[in-house]
Amino acid sequence: MKKILYIFLLSGLLSSCDDLLDVEPETLLSFDNYFKTELDLESTLYSIQGFINDKLLAHATQEEAGEFRDYEAYESVSSIRLWNTEAITKSIGSDWSNIYGIVYMANVMLDNISKAEVQVSPDRIQFYKAQAYFAKGLSYYILGMKWGEVPITRNSTSAEPYGKKPVLEVLDTAISNATRAYKVLPVQSEVKDRLGNVIKSKQFGSKGSACALLANLYAWKGSIIDLQGLEGDAKDCYMKAIQYCSELIEGNEVGSYRLVRDPERLCELFSDINQENPEAIFEFTLDMQSKYVSSPYLFASAYLNIDGKGTDAKVAQTTIDKLYESQDKRVSSFVTPGVNMWGEPDGYATLNKWRTGVWAQSDPNNPYSKTMTAVSTNFAYWRLSGIYLLRAECNAKLDAQSSEAIGDLNEIRGIAGATLYPNGPGDDMGLQYAVFKERQRELYIEGHRWYDIVRNGMWYINNELYQGDDGKFKTMTLEDVRKGAIFLPIFDSAFTMNSLLVQNQYWLEALNQ
Repeated sequence: MKKILYIFLLSGLLSSCDDLLDVEPETLLSFDNYFKTELDLESTLYSIQGFINDKLLAHATQEEAGEFRDYEAYESVSSIRLWNTEAITKSIGSDWSNIYGIVYMANVMLDNISKAEVQVSPDRIQFYKAQAYFAKGLSYYILGMKWGEVPITRNSTSAEPYGKKPVLEVLDTAISNATRAYKVLPVQSEVKDRLGNVIKSKQFGSKGSACALLANLYAWKGSIIDLQGLEGDAKDCYMKAIQYCSELIEGNEVGSYRLVRDPERLCELFSDINQENPEAIFEFTLDMQSKYVSSPYLFASAYLNIDGKGTDAKVAQTTIDKLYESQDKRVSSFVTPGVNMWGEPDGYATLNKWRTGVWAQSDPNNPYSKTMTAVSTNFAYWRLSGIYLLRAECNAKLDAQSSEAIGDLNEIRGIAGATLYPNGPGDDMGLQYAVFKERQRELYIEGHRWYDIVRNGMWYINNELYQGDDGKFKTMTLEDVRKGAIFLPIFDSAFTMNSLLVQNQYWLEALNQ
């Protein structure tokens, strides 16, 4: 990605982000002499992208609670995985201000872009609008998944506090913005900067990434309607999710994406930022031009032991043996047997999906000053194999014996050399469960498992989340879920600036016990 341009936004516009939704937008800055040229618009767009790259998924509380982990270096992580009230409420991972920073910057773009219409062509005006809509849609999607009921801001200038909106209204806001982006954005190969150069980063909005956003939005919305018993048409949501998944799979008008039909080759692509991964639809891009290179969002960082870096999280070999069949090609590519300092097996499986580090040495005369500052990868947050399995999940929910779902499931299993449905391990529990387990195998340690569990319903929440060595995970009731147990509490600082905010009911009751 081109080096992020902050210009005055870094010191002015962004300095107010901690107070945004909390909720009081910055109103002191004057944009009278800005947003006149395309350079102004492009600079703002790169600032939005900088925040998406660095802040959108910076806190991974639910991801930590949902993924496999048989060893962790920090006790606080164990408490989070057990969904401990005190650990969750004190975690900075429940602070949403940076995400609202993205919403605010997108609103600034939309509120002021008309000033550039004299000097900037109509098609480029539409391009920048669509990028802002994509950023807003993406932000409200994450807010709706992580917090459920949240405020929805009107624009960048309104100074009044905002109360929370119901989760379906939040998701509909995300859908509305994503749809606007989808209708206008070009396919990935036609996403261009102001000079006409193709922007190779897949972090920017494209028709394909907007399509993937809509597929995931509708799948999540339908699942929340089903899970919480809300008013709405879950079946229609699943059908829309299937429609958008199909557009990506068939590649008719949203861009050209294709499956990587070799797990080893997939890992090589994960580990080489100079090669385009044809399966990646939306990525968090590593900026190697930055003076201080650090990893973009990569939940798996804690599990990686690149060149002896050491790891904070481990998965037992027995967990891998239960998850994968012995002939599954993903096993030898995704993990390697762990060893102790004497080279003997230590009982853990070392994550090997991402294999290259970015290193810095503060003292050239001291080899021990060499540290790994980043994982050398453009992290593929949405990729085509996940879209196949999302379509399979939605089809399975509509029809327990769906031939379409079986076809998508077996497409992914076939690439891995795994036993085809209905004869694989766990297949006797039904098609929906088989698809759920396949997403675990294919998207292993990519940070999606918590959300997969929630989308599939109460049985999964109470049987697939981490139980701890003593089995003390707090089993959730349907009433707990309806009160917001699957969502994060609102962070304390948000109440300072916004008198209309009310804490999530589940966490309010938990804190008062």
